[in-house]
Amino acid sequence: MTTIGVLGTGGIADALATMFGRAGHEVRIGQDREVVAESAVVIPAVLGVQGAVQRLRPWRPGLRGKILVDITNPFTGGHLDFVGPWAAGGAQDLARAFPEARVVGAFKNVWWETFDGGPDSMAPVIRVVSDDAAAKETFLRLCGSTPFTFVDAGGLAQGHRVERMALSGEGGVFATDTVGA
Repeated sequence: MTTIGVLGTGGIADALATMFGRAGHEVRIGQDREVVAESAVVIPAVLGVQGAVQRLRPWRPGLRGKILVDITNPFTGGHLDFVGPWAAGGAQDLARAFPEARVVGAFKNVWWETFDGGPDSMAPVIRVVSDDAAAKETFLRLCGSTPFTFVDAGGLAQGHRVERMALSGEGGVFATDTVGA
């Protein structure tokens, strides 16, 4: 069994931990070193990629070979626009900061409310990006028992396109995958 560690204690951290727990995975949640040390997959559920970098920096050696899932989007404070240039992507920034980890970007094209799963909600297609094909395949397999559909959206360079889907209104339900490589 693969242990998934969710580093954080807010609403999205709780929602991801609950989702993966219901899917039958062992889940660790919290803000301490044990979450990183005891997990094969680490999801920092913190504000922004810079927040993730700062939070993970003390545990850099413990990330070696682990799947590190970036869920951040580079939104401005009011979630009306993005910080940084068009070609920048959070998962690429995280991969540069932690080259010893196997970085995967996911949950970037949907809002956190997606995980509330109200009675009228429809499960969106979640785009997953990574330059590490084996890490992406492993992550996609771990997500197979969740209520969402996950698709391979290409390499980390596609992350900036996927991130922008959240603000463009394209982050919701899709019949087919439209992200190009």
